[in-house]
Amino acid sequence: MLTIQRTFLVLALMIVVFAPHASAATLEEILVAHPALTFGDIPYFIARENGFYRDEGMQVKDIMIRGGVTASQALQASSVQFTLALGTGARAALSGMTIKAIMVFCDKPYHFLYARPDLGVRSAKDLKGKRIAVTGLGSTTYYAARKVAQHVGLDPDRDVSILSVGDIWPALAGGSVESGLIRPPFTNMADKMGMVRIAFVGDALQIPMSGVVTSEKMIRERPELVRNFIRATYRGLKFFLDNRSESIQMLNRVTPMEPEIAQTTYDFYKTIMTREGIPSERALSDDFEITRQMLKKESQNLTRAQAEQKMYDFTFLKQVSKAAH
Repeated sequence: MLTIQRTFLVLALMIVVFAPHASAATLEEILVAHPALTFGDIPYFIARENGFYRDEGMQVKDIMIRGGVTASQALQASSVQFTLALGTGARAALSGMTIKAIMVFCDKPYHFLYARPDLGVRSAKDLKGKRIAVTGLGSTTYYAARKVAQHVGLDPDRDVSILSVGDIWPALAGGSVESGLIRPPFTNMADKMGMVRIAFVGDALQIPMSGVVTSEKMIRERPELVRNFIRATYRGLKFFLDNRSESIQMLNRVTPMEPEIAQTTYDFYKTIMTREGIPSERALSDDFEITRQMLKKESQNLTRAQAEQKMYDFTFLKQVSKAAH
């Protein structure tokens, strides 16, 4: 069954996108699963483009897998060595998967609550009786929307309707919902369309949003490879924090955008990036609260310390960070 699952995941659901290098024959192939293309993963893309993984003897290949759950399953099945499905991956560890988050890029949400004044929402109080678009019921954006509603003085169960739409931006831009949680660069587009910014999700909730996940098997059997991957990714994070113009160029390679939008996108993401790859105390605390709501059965008897032990392992990251300083 495992062989069938692995073959299906690799051959049927994955699209390999990578740039070959002249020295590829001497490098170990490392598969990295992406559930979605997101700017929150920019430290990884910087490390890849700048050859930091090659410096560690690796040739990384990007595997696009729709959905964080499927990406976590691929990791569990050893079809890939790492995934960037951080939130789903860390919580999957509480549902029985033997995988762990080993580095965090962003420890604050990158979403804002935007609304359409042409549909009657010009301020938070106007949201009463209106809809807030999220990716799915039970998703991180669902619980984020509930927290934001509370943050602006509304009851998420009685005052608003939280609607699952999948891809939020088309629903909001098309006018099928009055409000929704969106992230840069869509926020720039929303501003140009005359939408209003109601709230920053990070003011209501701070949780780890992007980063690296691997399997306990990899940690146990290939510790040096995991450490090398983290070292290259850590260099990518530091490069992002210290090199604005070059990082903006990297953002444009991920998704081409106007110079002004690229600059504001960089400046925003820099405010929500971790400095050493480890989430803040508040992010871990808020994450535990959200996780208990999302996984009531799996987490009801766990303390926060027990949950974090199952979800995270920053051993290699701490070693890399210490050596870098």
